[in-house]
Amino acid sequence: MTQIHRWRLLAAGAAAAVLGGSGLVMSGGATADTAPIDPALPETVSADVLPTVQINGVAWKQVIVGDTVYVGGNFSSARPAGAAAGTSETPRANMLAYRLSTGELISGFAPQFNGQVKDMALSPDKKLLYVAGSFTQVDGVNRYRGAAIDLATGAVTTFRPIFNSATYAVAATADAVFFGGAFTSADNTARTKVAAVRPNDTGTQLLPMNPTVSNGSVQDLVVSPDGADIVIGGNFTKVNGSGNPGYGLARIKVATGASMALPVNSEVRNAGNEAAVLALETDGTSFYGSGYHFGSGGNVEGSFKADWANGRLTWLEDCHGDTYAVWPTDSVVYQASHKHYCGNSGGFPETNPRSFQHSTAVTQDVRGTNTRDIYGYPDHPGTPRPEFLEWYPKWTPGTFTGSNQAPWTVTATDDYVVYGGEFLKVNGVAQQGLVRFAVKDVAPNKVGPAKSGSQFKLTATSPADGQVKLTWPGNADMDNATVTYKVYRGSIDAEPIHTKAVTAAFWKQANQTFTDTSAPKGTSQRYRVAAEDAFGNRALTDWITVEVRGVPDAPEEGVVAEDTFERAESSGWGTADVGGTWARTGVAGSFSVSDGRGWHAVTPGGTTESRLEDPSERDVDATVSVAASRLPDAGYVWGILGARVSGSNHYASRLRFNPDGTVGVHLVRSGTPVVGANAVAGLSVAPGERLKVRLQVTGTSPTTVRTKVWPAGSAEPSGWTYELSDSTAANQVAGGVMLRGYGASTIGSTPVRLSWDDLSVMEP
Repeated sequence: MTQIHRWRLLAAGAAAAVLGGSGLVMSGGATADTAPIDPALPETVSADVLPTVQINGVAWKQVIVGDTVYVGGNFSSARPAGAAAGTSETPRANMLAYRLSTGELISGFAPQFNGQVKDMALSPDKKLLYVAGSFTQVDGVNRYRGAAIDLATGAVTTFRPIFNSATYAVAATADAVFFGGAFTSADNTARTKVAAVRPNDTGTQLLPMNPTVSNGSVQDLVVSPDGADIVIGGNFTKVNGSGNPGYGLARIKVATGASMALPVNSEVRNAGNEAAVLALETDGTSFYGSGYHFGSGGNVEGSFKADWANGRLTWLEDCHGDTYAVWPTDSVVYQASHKHYCGNSGGFPETNPRSFQHSTAVTQDVRGTNTRDIYGYPDHPGTPRPEFLEWYPKWTPGTFTGSNQAPWTVTATDDYVVYGGEFLKVNGVAQQGLVRFAVKDVAPNKVGPAKSGSQFKLTATSPADGQVKLTWPGNADMDNATVTYKVYRGSIDAEPIHTKAVTAAFWKQANQTFTDTSAPKGTSQRYRVAAEDAFGNRALTDWITVEVRGVPDAPEEGVVAEDTFERAESSGWGTADVGGTWARTGVAGSFSVSDGRGWHAVTPGGTTESRLEDPSERDVDATVSVAASRLPDAGYVWGILGARVSGSNHYASRLRFNPDGTVGVHLVRSGTPVVGANAVAGLSVAPGERLKVRLQVTGTSPTTVRTKVWPAGSAEPSGWTYELSDSTAANQVAGGVMLRGYGASTIGSTPVRLSWDDLSVMEP
């Protein structure tokens, strides 16, 4: 039961939400969205905010005709999407039109109303737009709260009913135009809150329909598929002397004004000073309504669907929080509201402090029954209900009406859903008063899981030897119920060590856990979790480092050195997985370990060398991957894998990265190239592409030195690229392993970052 300051019952149009009580109810929720897992569930539009013309006031109604959207409300200017308030303004007096496909203002349509427009209805031939509101002039000519606009010219027509007070609603057939509001006369003839006039080009002709509507006003109305009767909604308490039907809802014969049976009014009871049925819509087989109540005058703040054939309730959505508008599509019903509790209908719970969902979507069909209200308010237990779908854009309410509301109206086609109101932002994007959403085939589909970084907090502990337990919060997506979590160890570029898809409504997000049982004992490991939606939109936790319990295992037999660089170091390379601590030669800031790689920042004429001196071996078979962040402007950059490193003596495979992407390879003895080429035929790279390098050093006097190079990810070639035999005495002894970078003086001022990964040094 949410208070509303008669936002539509008075011409000013103000509203507010005040309801006591708090709590948390974990209820069920559907999983339908832009890409539902369950094929039986309908797809919603995306939550992407599409750029749309903006207004400086409030929009009360939108009508779509082909690729044109007509907007009525209370505003004096329009401006393009992205423009700040007060900039790039174009005058518009309470009505405008924009392109549905682009959101751009249509320059040639600018009728001027001297008062606000509250409702609009399209003529059956789609040539006229009938208008209701509080205006008394259109384009400088008198039109007393009822008018018609020629859509071909944008000019007001001769259609001119006269109402003595505000009109709030209008609907049309080929034979009649129906108005509802607070008036007591039409064309100087007694008509109380509802009237029908004949459309013509020479003025108007009042039709006989004249039901007695007691108290309150008519807020909206819809016409039956055959045009023979109408349903009116509002805060009136009786129609033709009856309060059932007739309490906030009534069905009236057009020919006679007599009341008809309307069983839904026995369940939906909103009328009086503190309740009303605010909106009605129709899809030709059903009609839909929404409302508010505060106090004892009503019992529905959500929406309902009823059958035109018999007037019976199809379903009722029993949320708390005024619902201002509904719009049915083939499979989804969209709503504009400030809902804050939908637990009665299987939806989201109340929160403390209170949070609001200003736009929601439910199924067209019945998906369950309503439950009793846990706060003791009027409820509808056992009645059929729809299911809430996972589509929850975030709105920033506006200040124009003083009501602290966001959207007031919603309209849709097969491909688009458009909202209007007084909101200032949608999903954090400045977009005042009007906004478009689209189905996934039209939308960019860039809305992903909401939390990242510190808000998406990952924690890690090591509960046992060789185990790491990870915990992170669920991460809801505004338009996808299914989020896939991927756990990475060491590098986000590596394959995840754990993948799990979780389907849950936003209010049922639970903490997720995973225990890594393959973490090397006694090592420092870092982890990161990615949350991804069906379109690949990704949100990441920050990296977290944990010390893995246990004593490190003895290295595998035959392993001399090994490093996967699954750690974080800011000014060096730390300790290899096997082989000891990396020693460095060069400027400290040139060395780091991140993203699963060891990095050398190579500057013009500079040398960066990382050396493992602990493994003192003579015969080794070494493999490593290497990549350059960019190609040199001129000259070359070397990436060197060395073995039998003792002082300045060594054997090495030296890669040469050239400016044109070609790659050269040399076998080197203690810095002197012995065999190789500056560019090897068929071998080239782009920035960031990795190469695998293998260096084998075996035997003494002579020593056989061989190397091969190939693109990482492809099969290792069977043959060697280059081979040499050498008996230099200084190189016949055991030594360590090195990775070295060097840049010519002409490579350019920006350092070239060499990345090293997957080092393996084995006994041959």
